[in-house]
Amino acid sequence: MTEIKKKDKKGKKKGGKKGQKEKEGDPATAAAPKLKPIKNPIIVGEGNKLTVKCEATGNPVPTYRWFKDGNELKKSRKVKIKSNLKFSRVQISSVKLEDSGNYTCVVENPLGKDNSTGTVNVQG
Repeated sequence: MTEIKKKDKKGKKKGGKKGQKEKEGDPATAAAPKLKPIKNPIIVGEGNKLTVKCEATGNPVPTYRWFKDGNELKKSRKVKIKSNLKFSRVQISSVKLEDSGNYTCVVENPLGKDNSTGTVNVQG
């Protein structure tokens, strides 16, 4: 009976190693994030809706962060930020002249980071 138990344990260990080997194979497809350039310049009339979008690739899936003139943007009533696996976008429903500036999308995963900046010109 002890021999059977030992075989079971060995079988479990081998199964565990196979699982680890499969995980070790994944980093071959791993990649640092890469952004598509944001269209420049973005021109929008005052009072209109502004959408700035950035698309990225990377494995593991990167996280997105947005900055305006170097200051991180946070979600608010005015600023909507939506992100999914492939892209992120900032939306401002009714832009004002002071919304003009440089909007930077930063993507990051454990293998690296990338960023792209779009210049927004709000016209009165």
